[in-house]
Amino acid sequence: MEAELGKKLVKEKQSSKWRRLILFILCGAFFIWSFQQIMNEHTIGFDESIRSMVNGWEAEALISFFHLFTMLGDKTGVIIIMLLSIMLIWWKQRDYVAMGVIVGGVILVNELNKWLKDFTGRERPMTGPGAESLSFPSGHAMVGLFFYGLLLYFALAYTKQSGMRLFIAIFGVIFIALLGTSRVFLNYHYPSDVFAGYAAGYICLILGVLLYEWIQSLRQRMKAM
Repeated sequence: MEAELGKKLVKEKQSSKWRRLILFILCGAFFIWSFQQIMNEHTIGFDESIRSMVNGWEAEALISFFHLFTMLGDKTGVIIIMLLSIMLIWWKQRDYVAMGVIVGGVILVNELNKWLKDFTGRERPMTGPGAESLSFPSGHAMVGLFFYGLLLYFALAYTKQSGMRLFIAIFGVIFIALLGTSRVFLNYHYPSDVFAGYAAGYICLILGVLLYEWIQSLRQRMKAM
């Protein structure tokens, strides 16, 4: 029985590694393609199609709903959630490696996002307050997927009950999807900004997770010596 369980766990780990690798490659390919389109000043076809579809949905309730997610994805919202998360991880798990990866990762990914925006120089689709900052890739999508993706990863790692893990996974994916959707709906970004932000954020997330897992395995080997 234990041998079968061990084989099952090994297969699950191998399957997880392959999924990560495939998604990593797909996200990298999409980001490189969209980056080239922006640098060559080409129009990305699905941008206007999606924006046209979203226009007309501007009900007051929807605007308030998406403003909430935009607030949770901006700098103030991320800092507040990050501080609360770090306090909870320290209190419940004493996982100092996780705390370090979260804080250091958010800072680095945010700086990378700023650099990419300055390098591409794409203007936002909107006018007025907020239009003075640049658009590609979306910081809410890129930093949001990295940060909230890390929180989702740790929440799943700390949770043992399968039913609760499923609930956390579904909630986390929907939450992250709504962060990017809010930016398109409120006209702060083109859809391609958001998709590219998600792609770059996922790449950073995988690198962050690999760093965490490598440090943890290194610590375990040192303890075993």
